[in-house]
Amino acid sequence: MERYLFGGGTADVAEDVDGGRVAGAPVTIWDGPTDTANRVMDLVDVENGSQIEQSTLTADEYGYILPFLGPPGVERLWAKAGTVAKRVELIQMSLSSRLAKHLTTDVDPHKDREYTDRKFDAAVGRTGKNDVATVPGDAWLNVEAASGTNDVLRMNRAGEVGTQLKSNGTLYIQPFTNNTGLVVLTKNTSETTNAINVQGGADGATSVFRVRRSGNVLITGSLQADGNVIAPNVGSARVYSGPASALPPTSQLKPGDVWLQYG
Repeated sequence: MERYLFGGGTADVAEDVDGGRVAGAPVTIWDGPTDTANRVMDLVDVENGSQIEQSTLTADEYGYILPFLGPPGVERLWAKAGTVAKRVELIQMSLSSRLAKHLTTDVDPHKDREYTDRKFDAAVGRTGKNDVATVPGDAWLNVEAASGTNDVLRMNRAGEVGTQLKSNGTLYIQPFTNNTGLVVLTKNTSETTNAINVQGGADGATSVFRVRRSGNVLITGSLQADGNVIAPNVGSARVYSGPASALPPTSQLKPGDVWLQYG
């Protein structure tokens, strides 16, 4: 622990009962002002860093108490000069340097960071330094989004704006590099589980567009395309018509063929 500086100030003098300074007076140091106080025996000379002999200071020729270092961590000391019975408190001379250190180099001097950490730990269960354990039924992070299109979440890289979550609920997916914008992993799902599910309809809850793990696409509406639709059973369809007797053999039909029966 740090030793603090005492003595050497204008008020640090040895005086007699009449208030006159006493040059060369022996000065002893105590841990309190009362008769039950204990003598302090761990004092260090400021100039050479050695223990002061018998822990007794000597006032200089003007009656001043020379600077000394008190015991580690002790911030209050009392001095008794010569034969005067009264003990007077010394003013600690390290305050200015301690304040400067406090403002520039001390880490969490007021323990406010520690307090915040304790509050955060109480609000969020953490399993590691940056690992968060969620509480069942509770959202780990709840954002009350204001109206408008401001970003609630925005990713930036080198001044470029990437993926954004808007306050209106819209998600803009913008990769920074040539990567797939949205990847849905279906390793742990069954073949009939929806990897993508769009709910619409009058109730807003009916599934109108689904993509399964198997790759099957299920839609309740029409499939409309501005360009060609190419698939094993879509496109280049053949149309047959005629009476039932003219139905081509099954072996000749292909996926996508259409049979219109008449007659």
